[in-house]
Amino acid sequence: MEISKVDITKYIKSLKDISFDDKNSITVCNYSNKFIDFDELKKIKSYKKLPLSSDMIYINDNFKEIWFVEFKSSKKESLYKSRFKLKRKLLDSLIIFYEIFQSYYDYKKFFFLIYNREESYEDILLNDLSNKDIEFGLEEFEGMFIEKVFTDSCENFIKYWSDRFNIKFSNQEL
Repeated sequence: MEISKVDITKYIKSLKDISFDDKNSITVCNYSNKFIDFDELKKIKSYKKLPLSSDMIYINDNFKEIWFVEFKSSKKESLYKSRFKLKRKLLDSLIIFYEIFQSYYDYKKFFFLIYNREESYEDILLNDLSNKDIEFGLEEFEGMFIEKVFTDSCENFIKYWSDRFNIKFSNQEL
């Protein structure tokens, strides 16, 4: 089913709702701006086993870009342990997106993993030694399936998107 035949308004939610971690009862990005809840949108397709996917997608027609966004309330250590699952989410998201939309092939794709970047002293030392911008092995997708991968905090995500897309983020209900 092509997305033009689907009412996507029921899949649009606040960043606060999309980034809410049910398991740990934590909101990763507490903003009221509305985006497409990709975890819900993928359910319009029938799958024997529901594939993994990013939490959110953002399509920017002006820049011809598709952004896949994943929110994790986990600490860095547990994300490293689940890095293969993160990689699978990225790949599954691309497949699901094209199954639903069946277009946008000429758009550049981006992936932004937002997580709790509270770092320990050891993390700071390791980061200084490795000088790694992209974490959890996701750098291997850059230039292959994805134009650019980001792994950062909600605050840096908001700052980057505010500058790039001229979006005014709000903590107030719209």
